[in-house]
Amino acid sequence: MTDRINLTTMTMQLIDNDPDGIRICRVEGESLLTVVVPRDKLAEAKRLPYVPERGVYYLLDEDHGVLGRVYAGQTTQGLARLEAHKAKKEFWNKAVMFLDTDINIDRDVLDVLEAKVIDYVRRNGSYETDNTFLPGPHVNPYKEQRVEDLHSSILFRMKVLGYDLDREETVPVVGNTLFHTTRNGVQASGRYDTATGRFTVIAGSQVDLDRNIIKNQSAVAVRRHLFGERAGKEQLPDDIVLSSPSAAAVFVLGGSQNGWTEWVSDQGKTLDEVYRNKEHMNE
Repeated sequence: MTDRINLTTMTMQLIDNDPDGIRICRVEGESLLTVVVPRDKLAEAKRLPYVPERGVYYLLDEDHGVLGRVYAGQTTQGLARLEAHKAKKEFWNKAVMFLDTDINIDRDVLDVLEAKVIDYVRRNGSYETDNTFLPGPHVNPYKEQRVEDLHSSILFRMKVLGYDLDREETVPVVGNTLFHTTRNGVQASGRYDTATGRFTVIAGSQVDLDRNIIKNQSAVAVRRHLFGERAGKEQLPDDIVLSSPSAAAVFVLGGSQNGWTEWVSDQGKTLDEVYRNKEHMNE
């Protein structure tokens, strides 16, 4: 007699067949709908039919699953809620919404669920959060289990999607290998932190302010903080830590960059070859 296998079936729809675009996810047996919306796809997402309007959401500054900053909130407007955040919050490049009808998520459940997801991001993970206020709604004891079930499903779905809200900060293990980029005449160097996934751009590196950054709003904010409205190539006065290798690459180079292939060691190996493909390289 074999042990029973527990299965969870999740279906995922890719809008326009784009794996990096809008995604709609459902779990069999649950009414909750998950919608993943890249910041630059919000207009297209708002045209999706039959999307419920009540639930909670996360705004993410993420790169290949590495979370630099997270904001959580609630909505009774569905996808339209993201319009205000697009106008007022620059850091996020992706939103993940968990939506249902007001029959399945009533006002009491929604308020308590929002407080729970906010408390969770404030207490967990190595990312920063923009949630400075923690709501304290009245908890209906007859609805506590419903909130717990919804929150567990949300955490499960986030992890399956590659956004792990539980990722803990560990003792930094910054590699000794120095990586460089010389694209478009820019001279920049840095080191990768294997524990957190972050990348430190070293003081003295050049930053090409003439090339605008595409998508990564946290890198835009760091540039603005350090250099204001200046243009041309500027030298970084101090080390600066970015949320990922790609965020560091777009910070110094502008445009849209894949930091895993852009940063190269003195031996001519990309960051990807040094840290991601070790097992393959030893075969």
